[in-house]
Amino acid sequence: MSAVIRAADQGEDLEQRLSRARAALGAAERSAARWGGRIDRTALRAESLEQSSADDGLGLRLPVPGPLSSLFPRGSLRAGSSVAVEGGATTSLLLSLAVAAAGEDSWCAIAGMPDLGLRSAMDAGLDPCRLALAPVDGDQRPQVLSALADGVGVLVLGPDLDPAPALWRSLLGRARTADTLVLAASPPGRSDLTLRAAARGWTGLGQGSGRLRQRRLAVTAEGRGIAGQRAVEVLLPQVSGMIAEAPSGDRSGAASGTAAAGEQRPTMQLLPSVRRAG
Repeated sequence: MSAVIRAADQGEDLEQRLSRARAALGAAERSAARWGGRIDRTALRAESLEQSSADDGLGLRLPVPGPLSSLFPRGSLRAGSSVAVEGGATTSLLLSLAVAAAGEDSWCAIAGMPDLGLRSAMDAGLDPCRLALAPVDGDQRPQVLSALADGVGVLVLGPDLDPAPALWRSLLGRARTADTLVLAASPPGRSDLTLRAAARGWTGLGQGSGRLRQRRLAVTAEGRGIAGQRAVEVLLPQVSGMIAEAPSGDRSGAASGTAAAGEQRPTMQLLPSVRRAG
């Protein structure tokens, strides 16, 4: 692998060298897969080539969506940690976090979301070639979840899963060993970080007409590495990337037709009845 990188021309930039290295690793990975081998692809992250502080001895750091970065210590997540998501827009927040953390190389598994289709996952930004939608309704639930925690980079546990506290603790232990990020909707036990979202209003609904197109959320974070509580406001869904930072100057959303919580609307009046002719 080092020979491939050394063979790159001096004029190549970081992205070109990274692309060449990934291509070589892909060929080696396909060859190793025939014999049941497994190659660690984290060595090809851009942070590694830049010799940055992605891994400072405390574990590999995973990216998060830009609008949510201020909620997390050092603006990233530690591989092998756990994040609980509660409140409104749970599915959208879970998918946004999963897309950012999985990146282009890691596998992502989703369990406990039976209504989530492949098209929705692709629209969120997940790679269908590295995505597993796992049904866990049978008696083999602990075995299936344990296997997923051992074998993927990002494990998403949806609101319909409702694992037992003992299973939750077991999954966290396996995830820490395998450097698997666990994202869970209202888990039955403690997690490293907890995000809570509350709706601040909708955009798109005018004076009794229109479509609900976008939601404004206030998201707070607390947990390990955070002193007190952090908060940020975001918009979702966003066509360009699922989630976007909310404009600080527009709190009412009146210009775009936001039906904000608690906003006073004109009262509806009934038209007077009309007597039929004849």
